[in-house]
This record gives sequence, C-alpha cells and structure tokens, in this order.
Amino acid sequence: MNHAVRNVAASAVGALALAVSALAAEADKPPVQSAGPSSFSRERTEDVCTREPRSQWLPEAEMRLLAEFRGYKIATFKIANGSCYEIYGFKSGNMVEAYFDPVTSKLVRQNIAK
Repeated sequence: MNHAVRNVAASAVGALALAVSALAAEADKPPVQSAGPSSFSRERTEDVCTREPRSQWLPEAEMRLLAEFRGYKIATFKIANGSCYEIYGFKSGNMVEAYFDPVTSKLVRQNIAK
C-alpha cells in the first residue's frame, strides 16, 4: 500500500473513531419511546427526521456501525419515507424499531416490543 493511500485510510479511521466517540455521548440521552410499533406514524417520519438533501446524509455503512456501537443488533436497515434511517432488530434482548436522523445520527424515535 503506498504512502498516500495509508494516510487517507488512517485519516478516515481516525475521523470515524472521533465521530463514534462524540456520538456515543449523545446516545446516552433517552429517546422518545412508545408502547409499541403501531404508535409511530410512518406518515410523520418526515416531520421528525430530516429535510436535508441526501448529499448531507451519513453513509449507510457509517450509520450501521454507529447503531451497532450503540448496542443494536440489526436485522433490517432501510430508509423510511426518504427522511430517516430505520432499523429493525434487537437491543438489550428486546425487539426494536428505531428511527435515526441520517444527518446527525441522533435517535429520533424508538419502539420497543415488550
């Protein structure tokens, strides 16, 4: 691997590590939670996530890494109504449906099956 490629790779890894550290602190804030998946209206996702253009969004691979770092075991990852990253999977042994702002990676809403 040549020197320039190594520098770019090292910079990318460093930036991702910094982003994960900064966002981990935000992950400790309690999200809005509801009793079950049916209480979150898909029609409202554009009101609670982002209106920013996709060019401003975090890459899907980076959002997956951040979600996994926060303890989510992802079964399905998709874009909800063009404005949220949506994850179906498990966290702390519970089934969850989670919606993230694709620009900031902030957890917007989480539905936990009980």
